Amino acid sequence: MEFVKHPSPNYGFRRAGTEIDFIILHYTAMSTKKSLERLCDPVHEVSCHFLIDMFGTCYQLVDENKRAWHAGKSYWRGYKDLNSRSIGIELVNSGNEQFPEVQIKSLIMLLQHLLEVHKINPKNVLGHSDIAPSRKSDPGRWFNWKKLANYGVALFPEVSAPMGCDKQLFLNQAKRTGFDPDANFEDILRTFRNRCRPNFTGEFDGYDCALMQKFANSFNIDDSSNSQ
Repeated sequence: MEFVKHPSPNYGFRRAGTEIDFIILHYTAMSTKKSLERLCDPVHEVSCHFLIDMFGTCYQLVDENKRAWHAGKSYWRGYKDLNSRSIGIELVNSGNEQFPEVQIKSLIMLLQHLLEVHKINPKNVLGHSDIAPSRKSDPGRWFNWKKLANYGVALFPEVSAPMGCDKQLFLNQAKRTGFDPDANFEDILRTFRNRCRPNFTGEFDGYDCALMQKFANSFNIDDSSNSQ
């Protein structure tokens, strides 16, 4: 896959002994020009490995083997330094609009490439909101996780019936999935619905629990880690 090289000075070295296990998806909430400026400005100390604009052009800002600064304070399945274990992809999008087909097509091609090269499981393609539900919403409710799943580059749980449920059971399944156990119910529900029920605005129900349980069942207990 071809990339437009646009080097950012904002990177470091991955933590010793870590592997690239995850891919984290973001939206920029600004134009391509402003996104590239921000992600390459040493003052802001943020970056990513790749940026895809709304026309499908893919820019490489940081070498995949380096530690880009995109995840911030985050948590997933016991890991807290997600920057050392992930590749960050930014999508040019305001957060309140559809992602163009050509942009998603480019993203799918990039994900296919990265999953193969780094031997990453598609279940480890996550949104920024998955690893930081209390403070982030990207890639948001307009992002089509189902389409990615149809191409085998992400997970999108689907169920045919609800299950008996309460908030504690939902949180227990969320913890088993990998969400931060310290995150509150409202933040996790909002994040999870953006991913799995983006057009549903009703009360918490048994479909939320059934979907979270289906999602949790995709992860093995051995995937967890208690150390960095």
